Amino acid sequence: MRAFTFRLETLLHLREMAKEKAIKEYAQSIAIREKTEKQLMNAVKELKDLNSIIGEKRRVGFSGFEQETFNQSVLKAKEHIIDLNSKVSDRKNIEEAKRKLFLEADTNCKSLLKLKDKKKEEHLKIEIKKEETALEDVIGARFVFNQSTN
Repeated sequence: MRAFTFRLETLLHLREMAKEKAIKEYAQSIAIREKTEKQLMNAVKELKDLNSIIGEKRRVGFSGFEQETFNQSVLKAKEHIIDLNSKVSDRKNIEEAKRKLFLEADTNCKSLLKLKDKKKEEHLKIEIKKEETALEDVIGARFVFNQSTN
C-alpha cells in the first residue's frame, strides 16, 4: 500500500500558524479590554471617594478656595471616566474584530483538515480496492494453474 501524502500540507501548516497567531491576538485584545475596564472601575471608585470627601467637608465647612480645587478634581475625574468609557468601547470593537479574524482563520483551517481527511479516506479506499484486485488476480492465477496441472 502506498503511503498517503497530502499535497496541501504546507498550506495547512500555514493556516494553523495563522490560526495560532489570531487566537494569540484575540487573547491579547481581551486582556487589554479587561485592563481598561479595571482602570474605568478604579476611576469610578476614585470619583465616589472624592464625592464622599466633598460631602464630609461640606458638613464641617469649606472655604471657597478648597471648593474650587475639589470642583476641578471632580471635573478631571469625570473627564477621565468619559475617556476611559470611550477606550473601553474601542477595545470592545477591536476585540470583536480580532474574534472574527480568529473564527475565520479557524474555519479556514478546519475546512482544509476536512479536505485532508476526505482525501485520506479516498486514498485508503483506492488502495484497498487495488489490493483486493491484486488478491483476486493471484487467486485466479492459482486456480488456473491448479486446473492446468490436474
